Amino acid sequence: MRVLVILGVVLILAGIAGLVFHYIPIHHTEQVAKIGPITATADKETDYTIPTYVSVIVIIVGGGLVFAGQRRV
Repeated sequence: MRVLVILGVVLILAGIAGLVFHYIPIHHTEQVAKIGPITATADKETDYTIPTYVSVIVIIVGGGLVFAGQRRV
């Protein structure tokens, strides 16, 4: 049961972080051109947005897991 409580708290914290930070920036290197042994690369940044409703759902599910983990069977 303790695992459910810990997982619930982690989900609640992740949901709160999703409400505070509305996007996740991802940096990746992309190959632009290759001429023989020489390659040209470019660094690109892609922003993935986190919808508000997803964060709220994650918080609710986390709260449910904390509640279920504290109940005695």
